[in-house]
Amino acid sequence: MIRALILALVLVAFDAGAQSASVGLFNEANGRYRSGDFDSARRAYLQVVESGVQDARLFYNLANANFKSGRLGEAILWYERAYKLSPRDEDIVANLRFAHQVKKDRDPPANGNAVSLFLTKAFFYPTLSELSLFFALGWMGLLGLLGWRVWGRSTQVVWLVSLSICALLTVGGIGWLSFRLYHQASEVSAIALAEVVTARSGPDVDQTEVFIMHEGTKVRVVRSEGDWSLVRLQNGLGGWVRVDQIEPI
Repeated sequence: MIRALILALVLVAFDAGAQSASVGLFNEANGRYRSGDFDSARRAYLQVVESGVQDARLFYNLANANFKSGRLGEAILWYERAYKLSPRDEDIVANLRFAHQVKKDRDPPANGNAVSLFLTKAFFYPTLSELSLFFALGWMGLLGLLGWRVWGRSTQVVWLVSLSICALLTVGGIGWLSFRLYHQASEVSAIALAEVVTARSGPDVDQTEVFIMHEGTKVRVVRSEGDWSLVRLQNGLGGWVRVDQIEPI
C-alpha cells in the first residue's frame, strides 16, 4: 500500500513537472514568434506537441508559425487539426479559410441543396466534448431522479417530465456521439505536404498519371497499401499517392 501510494505521488509529480515544462516551452515559442523567429518558434511548438499536449490554441499557433515560415501545407494541416478541436473559434476559422484561398488548387463548391447543407452543418456543430457532456448530464440526471423517486417525495407529473428530459439527453447524446465517432474513424482526411503530388492509377510509380495536386490540398483517404494510399479529391476523382507526401489530419 505504501509503495503504491509513493508511486502514485511520484507519477503525479512527474506529470505536473511535464506540464510545467510544456507551458514554459509554449511561452518560449510564443516569444520567438513575436520576435519574428518563426522557424525556431515552429520547432518549439512541435516539441510541445510531441510531449502529448492536445490543445486548439497550440495547434493554431503552430499553424501560424508554419504559414509565416512558408510551409503552407503544414499550416493548413495544423489549422485543420485546431479546427477539429475548436470548430467555432473565429480566429481558427478565418485563418483556415484564408490559407485555403492562397493555396494553388481551388476547392470545388459544396454539393447539395440548402436543407442537406444545413443538416450537415448541424450534425457537426457540437464538439465531441460537448456531446460527451450532454450524455454525462443526462446519465447523472437519471441517477438523481432514481434516488429522488426512491427516497424523496415528488409528484408523478414532475418526475415523468424530468425523466423524459434526462432520457432524451442520455439517448440523444450517446447516439449522436456514436455517429460522430464512427464518422471520424471511417472518414480519414489528409493534407498534401509535398509541393507537387502526382496521383496514379495504381500503387506504383510506373502506373498512369491520373491527376496532380499541390501543397495544402485536402483529400479523403480511402485505403492504404504499403507505401501508397488511395485518395479522393472533393470532386470524387481518385488516385494513388505516396504516403510520405500526405499527412492525416
